[in-house]
Amino acid sequence: MQDNISGASFRTHLNYLKCLDSLLSNTELLVAPIKKIQPPNKDLIRFQKLDGLTNISIKKDIQLSQKEQEFALIAAPWFSVKCYYSLYYLESVLIYLIDGSNVGFTKTGHGAVRKKIQSLIISRSILFNNPDINRIYKLEEIKSFTSISSGKNAKWNYWQDKECTNSIAKKLMEYKLYDAKLGHKWNLRLKKFQEEQNQFISIEKITLLDFFFWYRIKANYRDLDFIDFENETSIQSVKTYIEIYYNAYTKYRNNLLKNIQNLLVKEI
Repeated sequence: MQDNISGASFRTHLNYLKCLDSLLSNTELLVAPIKKIQPPNKDLIRFQKLDGLTNISIKKDIQLSQKEQEFALIAAPWFSVKCYYSLYYLESVLIYLIDGSNVGFTKTGHGAVRKKIQSLIISRSILFNNPDINRIYKLEEIKSFTSISSGKNAKWNYWQDKECTNSIAKKLMEYKLYDAKLGHKWNLRLKKFQEEQNQFISIEKITLLDFFFWYRIKANYRDLDFIDFENETSIQSVKTYIEIYYNAYTKYRNNLLKNIQNLLVKEI
């Protein structure tokens, strides 16, 4: 493959995805015992249905790309959006069942769900048996991570390097700060806005599972072509990308489904 900027960017994102997929392998999500499980409501039922319909569409993309590789180029730009929404529906359902919070059922619930998942991990209401997935990264902490050598994250085997998890966290922080800059209209040449950004960094956190949210934001709103699939020289590589994305998505989705089903059975 020609070593150009587009190819290096693609390989970097593919490494991050492979690393996340590896971290999610054999990872289990555990929900602490709950005294009172919330009964199903119309929002819960609607979100379960939406997840099911979205998952059908995701599976169809995979099936079509396996049948005809070129279809991967059509599916790839929006694949992260579909995967995110399926997970968002289920996270919202799980949050509701745990403590009755309906933050995910509101029109502006996406950011609230991310913060709620963090708070549930901090309170140990939900836990993952993988410390990397369970970890809450402070943005201040991420800033202190040692920089890797230039181009290292684009090497094909970087996903196996222990530093790759920190690189994912750095990339998610980059997306979070860029989104905040646009949202708050920070002009970082001015001291006032530099201080606002520093305050933001001092209090904000992320988890590696925010990957699905921020890749959706990049694809859906901020930069549709942030991964240049069309100019990736190997269609097989693009097909591999969406298949690994599907694997990572499915592993997390299955964990959410399992715990939701367990809680609904207990409620009955």
